[in-house]
Amino acid sequence: MDGWKARLGFPETRGRYGFLLVFIIDALGSGLFLPFSILYFQVTAGFSLPIIGLTLTIATICTLPTTLVTGSLVDRFGARRMTAISQLIQAGGFIGYLFFVHTVPLMFIMAALVTAGSRMFFAATATLIVELSSSHELDRWFGFVGAIRNVGLGIGGFLAGFVLATNNPDFYHLLIGICATCYLMAGCLLLCLPEPQQRRSKQEAKAPYGQILRDHLFLKFLVSNIAFILCILMLGTSLPVYVTEALHAPAWIPGSALTLNSVLVIGCQMLVVRLQEPYRRTRTIGVAALVWCLSCGLFALAPIIPGSFIIIYLFLAVAIHTLASLLYGPTVSALIADLSPSILRGRYLATYEFAWGIASALIPALFTTLYAVTPTLPWISLVGMVAVSGVSVLFLERRFADHVAGGGKREMEPLEK
Repeated sequence: MDGWKARLGFPETRGRYGFLLVFIIDALGSGLFLPFSILYFQVTAGFSLPIIGLTLTIATICTLPTTLVTGSLVDRFGARRMTAISQLIQAGGFIGYLFFVHTVPLMFIMAALVTAGSRMFFAATATLIVELSSSHELDRWFGFVGAIRNVGLGIGGFLAGFVLATNNPDFYHLLIGICATCYLMAGCLLLCLPEPQQRRSKQEAKAPYGQILRDHLFLKFLVSNIAFILCILMLGTSLPVYVTEALHAPAWIPGSALTLNSVLVIGCQMLVVRLQEPYRRTRTIGVAALVWCLSCGLFALAPIIPGSFIIIYLFLAVAIHTLASLLYGPTVSALIADLSPSILRGRYLATYEFAWGIASALIPALFTTLYAVTPTLPWISLVGMVAVSGVSVLFLERRFADHVAGGGKREMEPLEK
């Protein structure tokens, strides 16, 4: 690997460029659709916002089990195939958005297709990343794919902004067509690529899903991570409401702050992974928990900050919050991948993605309930939950094998105990 790439934390990518292109195209399609995922149905089909919101929520909940089913399919048929199928399913859903969404039941069916495909993608792609990476670069690969996905999402979101400004149904249809094309291209390209070298024989994948339920260490670790997932999701969910209604700050701040979040992920993720490699993964997660406690504490104290300092203060809090995510994201995925038996890796990683799905379903109700009591309560609650979870992970550390809790470069550098 080139020296500068290694020093900056980039993984070895030779021979995997086709897979990276797939990740970018997929993220571009997601980025194009996310900004107007609700407005599209209002502008083009004339549905009311309550009907749209209820239909999409039901579709989201109904597709939750898709993640767990995908884990089994990945272990049997391979992550490359299942990732490609997920993208083709999403392409079919977007084509349905384009031509068939004239009634609420049809909107539900197509939304369920898109959501199920998205869940399949995240459940399968985690194992695909493991199969693409070498054993000592797992953390780097998870960080790298996360960064390039943010690039695609950012570009897609930027382009979608121009369409939102027009409020023209024809442009909305054009954008949906481009989304469908992106997913179709990504899926077809992935089917044409060879199996990664790390792909194991599918005859090995015979173990039952119930074996995960007997892995008490994994289940305890998974439960400990729920608070971290809620903390990540809380930023995008609560910041617009909290900033504009509770703090009475300018309405442009939430969008700009979330843009800062994406820029930091794109620009700093690989360097953060490189700097944390000599340290144990469990310690890195513990540090991330501490940083999240700091950022949530800053958000909770924001109402007492003078108005002349509030903008800088909020951007600082978002930057600190993002730093915790940079520390946590690649580390936890790599730890779970190394913790899981190879014949169950797809199911282990899918179970972690299932936890994300549960948290995503809970976060709107959790935020609104706590916010109704007092606007700062969501942040105060997160401080307590994240602190307990951080201590729990450190308590579990001694039960992990060295190759699981060890740093991302465990085969090349000594661990710091």
